Amino acid sequence: MKPLTVSLTRLKVQKVTKFSLPKTSDKGTRSSIRIPRSMLEKIDVAMAQSTYNKKQRSRWIEDITAKFLLRSDAANLIAEEFIVPGSTEAIPVTLSSALDEKINEVLEQVMQEEGIRKDRSSLLRTAITQHLLALAGRQLSPRETRSQWVADIESDDNQGRVEEQ
Repeated sequence: MKPLTVSLTRLKVQKVTKFSLPKTSDKGTRSSIRIPRSMLEKIDVAMAQSTYNKKQRSRWIEDITAKFLLRSDAANLIAEEFIVPGSTEAIPVTLSSALDEKINEVLEQVMQEEGIRKDRSSLLRTAITQHLLALAGRQLSPRETRSQWVADIESDDNQGRVEEQ
Protein backbone atom coordinates (compact mmCIF):
# COMPACT_ATOMS: atom_id res chain seq x y z
CA MET A 1 0.00 0.00 0.00
CA LYS A 2 1.40 3.32 -1.05
CA PRO A 3 1.15 6.30 1.26
CA LEU A 4 -1.22 8.97 0.10
CA THR A 5 0.43 12.26 -0.62
CA VAL A 6 -1.59 15.41 -0.66
CA SER A 7 -0.34 18.65 -1.99
CA LEU A 8 -1.64 21.63 -0.13
CA THR A 9 -1.81 24.89 -1.94
CA ARG A 10 -2.22 28.17 -0.25
CA LEU A 11 -5.78 29.34 -0.16
CA LYS A 12 -6.55 33.00 -0.33
CA VAL A 13 -8.99 34.01 2.32
CA GLN A 14 -10.88 37.14 1.61
CA LYS A 15 -12.80 38.93 4.27
CA VAL A 16 -16.33 39.52 3.07
CA THR A 17 -17.87 42.73 4.29
CA LYS A 18 -21.59 42.59 4.72
CA PHE A 19 -23.70 45.65 4.20
CA SER A 20 -24.89 47.13 7.45
CA LEU A 21 -26.55 50.32 8.52
CA PRO A 22 -24.35 53.08 9.88
CA LYS A 23 -23.66 52.77 13.56
CA THR A 24 -24.76 55.57 15.80
CA SER A 25 -22.82 56.73 18.80
CA ASP A 26 -25.84 56.21 21.09
CA LYS A 27 -25.55 52.62 22.28
CA GLY A 28 -28.77 52.97 24.25
CA THR A 29 -29.82 51.24 27.41
CA ARG A 30 -30.31 47.48 27.47
CA SER A 31 -33.00 46.19 29.76
CA SER A 32 -35.76 43.65 29.95
CA ILE A 33 -39.42 44.19 30.71
CA ARG A 34 -42.01 41.87 32.18
CA ILE A 35 -44.96 41.45 29.82
CA PRO A 36 -48.06 39.33 30.47
CA ARG A 37 -47.90 36.20 28.34
CA SER A 38 -51.36 36.92 26.94
CA MET A 39 -50.14 40.30 25.66
CA LEU A 40 -47.19 38.93 23.65
CA GLU A 41 -49.32 37.73 20.72
CA LYS A 42 -51.19 41.05 20.64
CA ILE A 43 -47.85 42.87 20.51
CA ASP A 44 -46.73 40.76 17.56
CA VAL A 45 -49.98 41.49 15.69
CA ALA A 46 -49.74 45.24 16.41
CA MET A 47 -46.11 45.29 15.27
CA ALA A 48 -47.00 43.54 12.02
CA GLN A 49 -49.83 46.02 11.40
CA SER A 50 -47.34 48.84 11.89
CA THR A 51 -44.86 47.15 9.52
CA TYR A 52 -42.31 46.27 12.22
CA ASN A 53 -40.78 42.80 12.34
CA LYS A 54 -39.73 40.83 15.43
CA LYS A 55 -36.16 42.09 15.20
CA GLN A 56 -37.52 45.64 15.45
CA ARG A 57 -39.40 45.03 18.71
CA SER A 58 -37.18 47.43 20.67
CA ARG A 59 -37.72 50.14 18.06
CA TRP A 60 -41.50 49.61 18.14
CA ILE A 61 -41.52 49.79 21.95
CA GLU A 62 -39.40 52.93 21.84
CA ASP A 63 -41.67 54.60 19.26
CA ILE A 64 -44.92 53.90 21.10
CA THR A 65 -43.37 54.80 24.47
CA ALA A 66 -42.15 58.16 23.16
CA LYS A 67 -45.65 58.84 21.84
CA PHE A 68 -47.22 57.75 25.14
CA LEU A 69 -44.99 60.05 27.18
CA LEU A 70 -46.39 63.04 25.28
CA ARG A 71 -49.78 62.43 26.91
CA SER A 72 -50.66 64.83 29.71
CA ASP A 73 -52.00 61.96 31.82
CA ALA A 74 -49.05 59.56 31.39
CA ALA A 75 -47.97 59.77 35.05
CA ASN A 76 -51.50 59.02 36.25
CA LEU A 77 -51.86 56.01 33.96
CA ILE A 78 -48.48 54.64 35.06
CA ALA A 79 -49.46 54.99 38.72
CA GLU A 80 -52.62 52.95 38.08
CA GLU A 81 -50.78 50.13 36.27
CA PHE A 82 -50.59 46.76 37.99
CA ILE A 83 -49.68 43.22 37.01
CA VAL A 84 -50.40 39.79 38.45
CA PRO A 85 -47.14 38.19 39.64
CA GLY A 86 -46.17 34.98 37.87
CA SER A 87 -48.12 35.67 34.70
CA THR A 88 -45.32 37.42 32.85
CA GLU A 89 -42.45 36.75 30.52
CA ALA A 90 -39.29 38.83 30.26
CA ILE A 91 -38.42 40.30 26.87
CA PRO A 92 -35.16 42.12 26.15
CA VAL A 93 -35.34 45.68 24.92
CA THR A 94 -32.82 48.37 24.01
CA LEU A 95 -33.89 52.00 24.37
CA SER A 96 -32.10 55.15 23.30
CA SER A 97 -30.39 57.18 25.99
CA ALA A 98 -32.72 60.11 25.30
CA LEU A 99 -35.84 58.01 25.89
CA ASP A 100 -34.23 56.40 28.94
CA GLU A 101 -33.70 59.87 30.45
CA LYS A 102 -37.31 60.85 29.68
CA ILE A 103 -38.53 57.61 31.30
CA ASN A 104 -36.55 58.42 34.45
CA GLU A 105 -38.06 61.94 34.53
CA VAL A 106 -41.62 60.60 34.22
CA LEU A 107 -41.00 57.93 36.88
CA GLU A 108 -39.81 60.68 39.22
CA GLN A 109 -42.94 62.68 38.35
CA VAL A 110 -45.11 59.65 39.25
CA MET A 111 -43.33 59.44 42.60
CA GLN A 112 -43.85 63.14 43.32
CA GLU A 113 -47.48 63.37 42.13
CA GLU A 114 -48.83 59.98 43.20
CA GLY A 115 -46.47 58.94 46.02
CA ILE A 116 -45.95 55.59 44.28
CA ARG A 117 -42.61 54.21 43.13
CA LYS A 118 -42.93 52.53 39.73
CA ASP A 119 -40.25 50.87 37.63
CA ARG A 120 -39.29 51.02 33.96
CA SER A 121 -41.28 47.83 33.19
CA SER A 122 -44.51 49.34 34.51
CA LEU A 123 -44.03 52.44 32.37
CA LEU A 124 -43.29 50.41 29.24
CA ARG A 125 -46.21 48.02 29.92
CA THR A 126 -48.52 51.02 30.31
CA ALA A 127 -47.31 52.49 27.02
CA ILE A 128 -47.84 49.15 25.25
CA THR A 129 -51.26 48.66 26.84
CA GLN A 130 -52.40 52.16 25.84
CA HIS A 131 -51.19 51.58 22.28
CA LEU A 132 -53.03 48.25 22.04
CA LEU A 133 -56.18 49.88 23.46
CA ALA A 134 -55.90 52.68 20.90
CA LEU A 135 -55.65 50.14 18.07
CA ALA A 136 -58.83 48.51 19.38
CA GLY A 137 -60.58 51.89 19.69
CA ARG A 138 -60.83 51.54 23.48
CA GLN A 139 -58.20 53.98 24.72
CA LEU A 140 -59.26 56.70 27.11
CA SER A 141 -58.43 60.22 26.10
CA PRO A 142 -56.46 62.33 28.58
CA ARG A 143 -59.69 64.20 29.39
CA GLU A 144 -61.28 60.95 30.52
CA THR A 145 -58.67 60.15 33.14
CA ARG A 146 -59.41 61.40 36.64
CA SER A 147 -56.59 63.90 37.19
CA GLN A 148 -57.18 65.63 33.87
CA TRP A 149 -60.95 65.56 34.48
CA VAL A 150 -60.52 67.24 37.89
CA ALA A 151 -58.19 69.86 36.43
CA ASP A 152 -60.71 70.61 33.66
CA ILE A 153 -63.56 70.98 36.16
CA GLU A 154 -61.51 73.30 38.35
CA SER A 155 -60.59 75.32 35.29
CA ASP A 156 -64.25 75.54 34.27
CA ASP A 157 -65.23 76.59 37.82
CA ASN A 158 -62.57 79.30 37.89
CA GLN A 159 -63.75 80.67 34.55
CA GLY A 160 -67.34 80.78 35.83
CA ARG A 161 -66.28 82.77 38.89
CA VAL A 162 -64.40 85.27 36.76
CA GLU A 163 -67.46 85.78 34.55
CA GLU A 164 -69.74 86.31 37.60
CA GLN A 165 -67.63 89.20 38.96
